Amino acid sequence: MTSENIVKCPVCHSKSNYFYISTNALMHKANSEKYNFNFCNDCETVFLTNPVLPTDLDKYYTENYLPYRGANAWGKFSSFVKNNQKQLDLLRVNLVKKYIKINDKSIHILDVGCGNPSFLSVVQKKLQIKCSGIDFTDAGWKGENFTELNLTKSSIEDFQTTELFDVITLWHYLEHDYNPQKTIEKLYNCLKPGGKIIIEVPDYNNIIAKQQNNHWQGWHSPRHISLFSKKSFSVLFSKDKWNIVKHLRYGTLDAFTLWWLGKMEKKGIDWSGSMEGEFWRLVFLKVVTFPFFIFEKIIPMGVQIIIVEKK
Repeated sequence: MTSENIVKCPVCHSKSNYFYISTNALMHKANSEKYNFNFCNDCETVFLTNPVLPTDLDKYYTENYLPYRGANAWGKFSSFVKNNQKQLDLLRVNLVKKYIKINDKSIHILDVGCGNPSFLSVVQKKLQIKCSGIDFTDAGWKGENFTELNLTKSSIEDFQTTELFDVITLWHYLEHDYNPQKTIEKLYNCLKPGGKIIIEVPDYNNIIAKQQNNHWQGWHSPRHISLFSKKSFSVLFSKDKWNIVKHLRYGTLDAFTLWWLGKMEKKGIDWSGSMEGEFWRLVFLKVVTFPFFIFEKIIPMGVQIIIVEKK
């Protein structure tokens, strides 16, 4: 069941848009469902026109969903995957370090859509600052020992806090959001003056998306609602409230990962099955494509980061 077609861009609310691409439900069992994205002529956002109702999203976030299974999906190779996650978390921590006062223990960071809060655990360990995380489900931390973190099961719209944050991070969250303008307004009210928001999202305007077409995992239909452009960000972060500090056309998530996921999508892999059999092929592909992906900080390949400051 899908909601009524969206005729207005969810970022700028313009009605001037046209069909861009159609995909199947990605990282999901094969079915006949089609999801359509339009391109906004005004802010260049690409957005889903037939999104699934939020109440129906559960069937796309099952216990077999690969990101939920994480390292466990890789069987005897799980330790390699866990180490890769640690390296990703460290990259993100090092980015955060650039925008805070080191050794200031009063700094408080909020991670929106924290899932398994491994990133926050590394932040707390390395920077020894106050760490909070929110997610609409507690599946990522339920039954685990994260006593040093303040974790809350809540949607962003229902989130209540009496404290203002110094840094708010959104690692591949905003593309899932049904109302990004309201979310940014809510985060503005949760942030100290001079505080920073760090957002990492897919970048649809890249050579890999063009090559993989509707198999590119940046679409991640129907979980992704909006894919953003530089113009999109200029609408979301108005000049009267925000300073755009930096816009990077690469991210902490390496472009190879999105490319590999798209390659597996085209192959028709069983996403609910064990990934063990793909491990050495993945390693081989990582090695042989290295000369190409080494240029991901020069040539946009599917990931972007924006850092903004509250005035």
